[in-house]
Amino acid sequence: MPQGETFHRAVSKVLFISQIYGLLPVSHVRALDVADLRYRWLSPRVFYSGLIVILNLCEFGAVINYVVKVAINFHTSSTLSLYIVCLLEHLFFWRLAIRWPSIMRTWQSVEKLFLRVPYRFYGEYKIKKRIYIVFAVVMSSALVEHCLLLLNSFHLSNMERIQCKINVTYFESIYKWERPHLYMILPYHIWLLPIFEWVNETIAYPRSFTDCFIMCIGIGLAARFHQLYRRIAAVHRKVMPAVFWTEVREHYLALKRLVRLLDAAIAPLVLLAFGNNMSFICFQLFNSFKNIGVDFIVMVAFWYSLIFAVVRTLLTIFVASSINDYERKIVTALRDVPSRAWSIEVQRFSEQLGNDMTALSGSGFFYLTRSLVLAMGTTIITYELMISDVINQGAIRQKTQYCREF
Repeated sequence: MPQGETFHRAVSKVLFISQIYGLLPVSHVRALDVADLRYRWLSPRVFYSGLIVILNLCEFGAVINYVVKVAINFHTSSTLSLYIVCLLEHLFFWRLAIRWPSIMRTWQSVEKLFLRVPYRFYGEYKIKKRIYIVFAVVMSSALVEHCLLLLNSFHLSNMERIQCKINVTYFESIYKWERPHLYMILPYHIWLLPIFEWVNETIAYPRSFTDCFIMCIGIGLAARFHQLYRRIAAVHRKVMPAVFWTEVREHYLALKRLVRLLDAAIAPLVLLAFGNNMSFICFQLFNSFKNIGVDFIVMVAFWYSLIFAVVRTLLTIFVASSINDYERKIVTALRDVPSRAWSIEVQRFSEQLGNDMTALSGSGFFYLTRSLVLAMGTTIITYELMISDVINQGAIRQKTQYCREF
């Protein structure tokens, strides 16, 4: 395994890109040595992240004002929840940034065990390659989703302007459609559009990046469990001295402590990400049963957004659950230890493996294992059965009505 194949070096460029959107404001995030990582309250990154949070808070206040004046219903409440989730994601990443330097130092101290012989012979997991692939696939798909939603807004605002004979310019109609909460209190100016689009980007980016970040953490941890499993599998059914099992058990406990440290640090993000994903999927499923029109652009944007949310959630579960998968493989390997090689150290190792769950969790409410897919599928099916009457009402689709009141 290459000496530089550490989690910090593999994920540094991904975190640097996220800082463009105000997430994880840690100084020197691309430094080769984790000792150079710093969190400083008086730094350009913290100031920039604070500015983005303030802008999002101001827009959230405008959304609350709009909802109070219009009405609180199923759709306006979803807009409120979107801004709440966005603000919480920014705050949780900020909270994580304060602890990130110490977390990375602890992570590197554990990784040193797996960057030397004999683990270097079992290190073809390719952390950096996997992280780059996951980041490229998820975030490029998120970019396509964002572009489709923008195209959808441009199309619908133009159709409203034409069909309802609204005497405004094309760009003003876009501003009115995209930001009705700001249109009520802030007059239209062409120079406002790029500013609001950038704020919109900072709102949309964390929703997909949080899942991507959880996958990156899962890849980094799974790589070390993979090495530990391969070292044990290499001595399959062989008689090994007690010192071998003592060393392997100590390395496992070091990984276990690292998982607990990361779980405590990112548990709020995991809980928020999966709660938001489930609510968004259910919201979109509810909309699919209603009359969403026959417009091609609307249909493409809607179904792409729904499918992407489902696939992204499943991918997050499968990638993060690989930690638990490798631990279960280690348990299976221990069962094949010959009776003549069974010792107190093997017994202690076996008992420690079976004591509790080794996996990332959502603050203890659920664990990222493959069984979570079944639990989420059951929840969605139950939700569909509860609104089966809406399915019958939405059997006939009519042309979308673009005119609306403000």
